[in-house]
Amino acid sequence: MAEGIKPVRRVVTANDADGRSYVLHDGPAPNVNANAFKKGTAMTDVWVFASCPADISGTRDDGTLPFHFEPPRSGGHLRIVQSDPKPPDYDPGNDRFIVPPHPPRKTEGGTFERGGQNLYTTRMHKSETLDYGILLAGERVLITDDGERVLKPGDVVVQVGSWHAWGNPGDGSQMAFVMMGANFDE
Repeated sequence: MAEGIKPVRRVVTANDADGRSYVLHDGPAPNVNANAFKKGTAMTDVWVFASCPADISGTRDDGTLPFHFEPPRSGGHLRIVQSDPKPPDYDPGNDRFIVPPHPPRKTEGGTFERGGQNLYTTRMHKSETLDYGILLAGERVLITDDGERVLKPGDVVVQVGSWHAWGNPGDGSQMAFVMMGANFDE
């Protein structure tokens, strides 16, 4: 487990040959990606499904598949994102992680981005996904082209392939995302 990352307990159930349920896995989710895109942001993939309806037979562990920011094209994933708190003495002038805004471009993984990143705010981006984001702990700011919305624990964001960024105003945060493959309405 990467240093400073709060482990996510993952309890996965299954059915035995007689149809009786049991716990297949109970422990820290193994697929932790420290600093997945920028320093201070960890992404833990809890489960990935390649297509819908999902295959729920067998005893494989779909929480250990290779990391991709986007979910499988016809499937989805559950991911927990943990972000570091912004210290009171943060100085953007000394932030070597700043990426200035730029015209939209598509990344190798398929996400579109417009820059605007610093150590405590993600880049402005969009992906061809339908995402449900649930703030579990801390405070987070959803940034869209029309402004900012402060989120508190229990708040839910339904992200429908639109431009957005995430900021941490001061507290660290932990947010769950169910990301599912979708199509842009061209």
